[in-house]
Order: sequence, then structure tokens, then C-alpha cells
Amino acid sequence: MDTLEQFTDELHEWSLTGREPVSASIDLRYMLDLQEARLKEQNILKEEEYIHVKDEIRGSLPRKGNGYTSKIIYREARQNLTYRRGDKVLRKYSRPVNLYVSVLDREDASRDTCTCPNCGHTMTAEEARDGCPYCGTHFEMEEVYPCAVSYYTVPSIVERGTLMENIKKELMISGVLCGLAVAVICFIAWNELPLLYRIPAALFMGTLYGGVFAFCWYMIRSLILLGKVFFAAGRSFSMLKGLNSRKKMTEFMQVYDPFFSYEAFEGRILSLLRSAAFENDRDFLAVWEGNGDLSFLDTVLDMQYRGALYIRRCEKNGEMLRVEGTAFMTDTYADRSFKEIDEQFRFIAEKEISADYNPAFTLLRASCEGCGGSFDAVHQKCCPYCGRKYELKKKDWVLTDLKRR
Repeated sequence: MDTLEQFTDELHEWSLTGREPVSASIDLRYMLDLQEARLKEQNILKEEEYIHVKDEIRGSLPRKGNGYTSKIIYREARQNLTYRRGDKVLRKYSRPVNLYVSVLDREDASRDTCTCPNCGHTMTAEEARDGCPYCGTHFEMEEVYPCAVSYYTVPSIVERGTLMENIKKELMISGVLCGLAVAVICFIAWNELPLLYRIPAALFMGTLYGGVFAFCWYMIRSLILLGKVFFAAGRSFSMLKGLNSRKKMTEFMQVYDPFFSYEAFEGRILSLLRSAAFENDRDFLAVWEGNGDLSFLDTVLDMQYRGALYIRRCEKNGEMLRVEGTAFMTDTYADRSFKEIDEQFRFIAEKEISADYNPAFTLLRASCEGCGGSFDAVHQKCCPYCGRKYELKKKDWVLTDLKRR
């Protein structure tokens, strides 16, 4: 089983039982914990599942750098989302999506070993993912590679693999039912005709009208599909301005970071937005260095990426790289009523030019540049040992402004 399949299976298990996906990175597991806490505040359970679809298209976009291999794995899927409060189903969705999972691997990860704290058995880190094979003990480990570091979905209009098959079935069923109905009506209405003529005449009329009805149903089905296309186009019209963002951002960053990946940047921005949304105590949140009021995010239950960033401006400002953009999201709220809303978030992200690309960097195990102490920099902006301020901008992107449009 590859990392994508393992992660989606474990993600479903997490949504049902709260058990963290062992194939997820430390940061992603932490993000899921934050969202789980927000859901519990509202007494809501979210079940999330990704089902394989017929003739699905899948692939990967790999890149290497600094001893690591990172790749975006994608495939078509059917996303099943169910929100419950107790025994009551608040909302249920089943829709086609394109699923994207960012996977990180280290070149020498196969040599990593660990020891079971219960029986002392030594095994590879990969073997320990599902617990000790001798005594079954599950224990927390450092990052295990390969691991999923982020994921998001982009909505599709229809399930491509089964579209024509479903239409053919609908046409056959509608044509046969209409034809039978017309044939029976004609057979009864023409009772004055001899049976020898009445049967073929009724069959002829049934076949004729069944074919006409099937054609009409095909036209109706096409109009419904066209309506969905126009509806999706209307929802996505504002996202068209982001078509040139990938090229613009990549050309800008190649000068400062030869390992730059736009897909990894997308994942980082989504991670920043979700951290700001699901973290209740934002005063000590290291990824947020703005002064604005983010209380409008206090009731967000879920944030689904719509597949587009609009990079308005990217520039060098002294020793800092500064990016202004808009993220297009679909957010779930359950304050007064349960609802999904398309929203746009205008953000400013910054980091120092000298920040080295390190795909394995995590704030949960940050190292102080003053005393070398390791600490959780997600909630502590200063080292708890020596008091030195931790400058996340020297390592990665941080949010300095965030507004909802």
C-alpha cells in the first residue's frame, strides 16, 4: 500500500475514532488535533472518507533537494463527508473531487530504527508504524518516512469515469419504460383492430415513442450537465485571476530558492490558514505575526481548498521576501445553522531571503539558535530555557496579515 492509500485509510479511521494517522507528519497530526478540538467544542463528529472511482486518473509530481524527496500525489476520488451531532446527521456530502497529498521521504530513511519501550524489540521505523510486531505496543516516534505532510481536494463537476455509463443506463431505462407504456396504451386503445395487426402496431409505436423519449431525456440530461458547468464556472469566475500565479511565483522564487515548489508553497499557505483558524490562543501562535482580529475564524469547523491561489504581488523588501495573495476556500460553519460558504482570504506571507529550504522542518521541535534547546515553537515565541525570541521567518513563511473578503 502506498503512502496516499495508507493516509486516506487512516484519515477515515481518525475521523471515526480520533486515532492519529501514523503515516502523517508530526505537523499534520497536530493540525488534525486542532481541528478535532474545534469539532468537539461544537459537539460535532466529522466522518471523512475517500472512495476510489472507475478509471481514475492518478499521478505524482516529484522533486529532490537537501537529501529529501517530496512529491504531490494526486488521484480522482469520491469524497464522502458526514457531520453529526450525537445521533443527528447535520449534513452529508458525496461528491467527486481531485485529491492531492504532499508526501515527504528522506533518502536514508530505510536505516532508521527504534526500540519498543515495552519489550525492548528493535525494529525499523517503518515496521513500527503499526506498533511493535512482537507485543503490539503502540508508541510515539519521531518523524517516520515517507509521510504525508499536507492534503487538500479540488472539487470536480462530475465523476468522469462513470458519466457516460450512467447516461447510457438512464437512456435505456427511460426509453424502455416509455416504450412499454406507449405500447400497452396503444394495444388497449386499438382493441377494434385484429390481434395480428394490433401487436406489431403497438410495438412500432412503443419503439418510436421510446426512442423519442430517450432522446428527449438525453437532451434534458445534457442541459442539467451544462447547468452544472455554468454553475461551477460562476463559482470559479473570480478564481480566473489566479491562472498566472504559478508562473509568476515560480519565476520570482527561483532566484532565491532553487528548490522552490509551487505545490509545496500552496500546502504551506493552507497550513498557515488552518493554523490561524483552528488555534484558539493566537497570541502565542508563532506562524501569526499580524495585529489584526482573527475572531471571525472562531467558529470555522472545516476549510476546503478550492484549488486556486491568486498571487497579487511578490517582492523583495530588504532582507525579506513578501507575498500578497488571495486563497479561495470553501468553509464550514455551525454557529446558528450548518452551512458551507465560498470565501476568499487575503493574506500576506513573509520570510527571510536567507531561509534555507528544509522540507522536514517542524515548529513542534524547533531548536533555539541561542542555547540549542528544543521546544514547541507553535505556542511559544520565546525559548523557555534562555528567553531568546524565536524568529520563524528565518526558517519558513509566516502570516503577517489575514482578512476575509
